[in-house]
Amino acid sequence: MLLKIICIIFVVHVSVYRCEENNVHNLGKLGNLTIKYGNTAEIHFQIIDPSSKLLHSKIEALQLEQSKLFAELTAKIDRLVLSNLQPAQFPGNCAEAAALSRRSGVYQIVIPAYSVLPFLVSCNEDTQNGGWTVILRREDGSVNFFRHWNDYKHGFGNVNGEFFIGLDKLYAMTKDLNQELLIAMEDFAGQKKFAKYERFAIESETNFYALNTLGEYSGDAGDSLSGHLGNKFSARDKDNDQYEGNCAEIYTGGWWYNKCHASNLMGKYNESTYGKGINWLLFSGHNASLKNVQMMIRHIR
Repeated sequence: MLLKIICIIFVVHVSVYRCEENNVHNLGKLGNLTIKYGNTAEIHFQIIDPSSKLLHSKIEALQLEQSKLFAELTAKIDRLVLSNLQPAQFPGNCAEAAALSRRSGVYQIVIPAYSVLPFLVSCNEDTQNGGWTVILRREDGSVNFFRHWNDYKHGFGNVNGEFFIGLDKLYAMTKDLNQELLIAMEDFAGQKKFAKYERFAIESETNFYALNTLGEYSGDAGDSLSGHLGNKFSARDKDNDQYEGNCAEIYTGGWWYNKCHASNLMGKYNESTYGKGINWLLFSGHNASLKNVQMMIRHIR
């Protein structure tokens, strides 16, 4: 009983410590314990290790053990989910996802080449007979597109607003060379134009997501993308362009820059500084920024 009382006093004045009798016997490692009896009982404990290194080491060991257990539990849950989740349970693109409703909106799809887990996409059923998966949207400047490599790799933003789907997903969706590309644009004067390419694909991260396929152009916005064909993707912290400087850093975006750009759809919103805005050279020029942009892909029909 006395040992437990001592342990309680020690806990109150020093740190959190498991109050079991076998731990009390280890108090000698932490300090000198003195017990006096007389008219009144006195208990004194002098800490040898004022920095509580031993206590901290024990706490760190417990935290490490907890982290390992959590990681094991997470892995088991993931295996359980994967064992019960089949890609066939979800549509593989927006054309399938919206086949019944024929309505634009947010849906879940699965791209097995990327993951067996579903992810959210924005589907456009209102433009050129629908079936489009939106991969990039600019509309109000609410999302910063001047990002680092890993942001472009994984994607960012909100599918209900401004976002980029991510290069990993985009590679998985286009690697079979069966996607066409549509870019719908609007300037601040309300003028709307589009650029369409009959085929579109990028490479994997191994090749820095290079724009390796771009089919024949059609539309009324002018072809401001073909000049980027064959170029690797660049970000502010990953200079893969052909210019002596870093085009992404100079023009505040991420893109398939060469020396440097004829289009810059991830540039700064409503920015009129030369080349730094959301530019499509043959529509907006380099000194004006587009108001709305949607990049969309669809299975070739």
